[in-house]
Amino acid sequence: MIQVKALLSGQPTSDISALAGRLRSAADAADGGKLVVRGLVVSTVLKYLTGPNDVRALLQVWADGPADGSADGGEVLDLVLPGEAWSDGPVDAWVIREHVYRQPVEREALGASPDGVKLAGTAYRRDDFTLEAFFDYWRDVHARISGKVPGLGGYVVSEVRERVRGELETDALLELWWPDERTYEASASTPEQAAAWEDLPRYAKPTGTFWLLRESVLIPPPPTGPGTLEAAG
Repeated sequence: MIQVKALLSGQPTSDISALAGRLRSAADAADGGKLVVRGLVVSTVLKYLTGPNDVRALLQVWADGPADGSADGGEVLDLVLPGEAWSDGPVDAWVIREHVYRQPVEREALGASPDGVKLAGTAYRRDDFTLEAFFDYWRDVHARISGKVPGLGGYVVSEVRERVRGELETDALLELWWPDERTYEASASTPEQAAAWEDLPRYAKPTGTFWLLRESVLIPPPPTGPGTLEAAG
């Protein structure tokens, strides 16, 4: 299974609903070929949380390729997002490996809750941490702290394995699901959220860019079982 995540910036050539239709059509047309799309999710930005940014959407693709490994992340992205499908704005994309801390049940069915929101953003390790130590700390320490924030649903961190397109460098992409924007906003003043922010500089840089998005599930991705926090509980 190849997983690709992409940040789409600039002005799209058409509205997001039309883009979603094109993405789904391209994925369906590929079925049975060299690559088979097993999951397809597009999330549109509702607001910027950490300053000006031109990111408009987060695209996520799960695909099966030949057993000999001859397919790559670039082919996966080109399959569902040919150059003319977006805009003249940049597309930054990576092959990733997901670290699932809490299963995001919100993306298991077609469509999405009309009220559900997702916080997503980039994450960077501290200079004195190796990548392995960075993700070890996140799994063993930080996720157990930040996972206690009231109202938090799914919790996934995507480890960047290879850059496919664009120039943006990041070590990871964070995704946190919430049942609605009111619950997300209420969590900001809780002691659990304060504890999570206090722990952050112990392993990561405070330089990530974050957005609040609404998710549309075009093809439900394969289930991954319970997350690390669920298994531990």
